Amino acid sequence: MNNRKPDMRYNESGLKDMTAYIALRKIQREERQKLIHKLKDIAKQHGYEIVNIIRLKEIEEDKNER
Repeated sequence: MNNRKPDMRYNESGLKDMTAYIALRKIQREERQKLIHKLKDIAKQHGYEIVNIIRLKEIEEDKNER
């Protein structure tokens, strides 16, 4: 069983597609930035300030749990 994520630089045909890769990375970056902004807002509402880097790691969905 291979637990590695597929390389997003390659399309389904196995050919390198840097345009799609760059677009997908931009979308992922925007999603993370929105989430971090929400986390900062929540912290502020509760009287806190986030003062260090927030590192996010995507949770891999286990196919066996479905």
